[in-house]
Amino acid sequence: MRPSVQVWSYNGQMTHITGQQMTDVKKESQAGVALVAKAFQILDAFQADAPLWSQADMVRATGLNRSTVNRLMRYLAANGYLIQNAATGRYSLGIAAIDLGNRASASLDLRALCKPTMANLAAQCGETVVLSMFDPMGMKAICVDQIEGNHRGLRVFEEIGAAFPLHAGAAPKAILGFLPKEDQDRVLSGPLEKFTEHTLSTPEQIRQDISDTIKRGYSVSSEETFEGTIGIAAPVLGPSRRVVASIAVAFPKLRSTPERIETIAVMVQNAARQISNILSGEQP
Repeated sequence: MRPSVQVWSYNGQMTHITGQQMTDVKKESQAGVALVAKAFQILDAFQADAPLWSQADMVRATGLNRSTVNRLMRYLAANGYLIQNAATGRYSLGIAAIDLGNRASASLDLRALCKPTMANLAAQCGETVVLSMFDPMGMKAICVDQIEGNHRGLRVFEEIGAAFPLHAGAAPKAILGFLPKEDQDRVLSGPLEKFTEHTLSTPEQIRQDISDTIKRGYSVSSEETFEGTIGIAAPVLGPSRRVVASIAVAFPKLRSTPERIETIAVMVQNAARQISNILSGEQP
């Protein structure tokens, strides 16, 4: 005799579910989750540098079964998440996907999300912590939040809403260093304003700084935007590992030593990594 489970329904009636029925439900649930994962795998393939996909290309890129790709892409297109070009047969993201992205952006409060990590970082190092968001239209870094340091004596402050070009200062350079090369070239081809005598202002200087930033995983500035200040920043990465912001620690140069810069750099990288993991849905 197969085991069964007694289940009470919402109307108070009792029914029995056999072990075989429970196994069947479990298998159906697992199959459903696997199908959803495959659908997201297809959607994730549509990137800024790969906006158009044929079914054949999708099969080769994902390794999914041809019939599965056909069924899922047709379903996604029927529900507005993909659009198929009748002339080429290729697919691109549809209005429903764009609307979903817009709703996600509108509901994301990056300042609130970053606040606990920023507060912890400020408590660790005793210096001012700055959150800057990337403005892709203006190619600038905009200060959107800060937590003042608790260090006695001289402290560094940043103005909320202040915008800086991506070649000057630790927070902007942490963003610049992890942008696609075409965006970096766009910055280097434009005017490179000098804020102090220490501001990097030639393409050669900035390319070398980008290389150093990538190798270290964080950027460093010394009096590049304000005299007497040091900045250390790391990039905040969102979905698809694209840079969306940076976390920086700013402090007076008189409290700067090579050892302290290295110590704070580790703290900043850890903070940026924590936020990046949350934004990208990865486990820390």
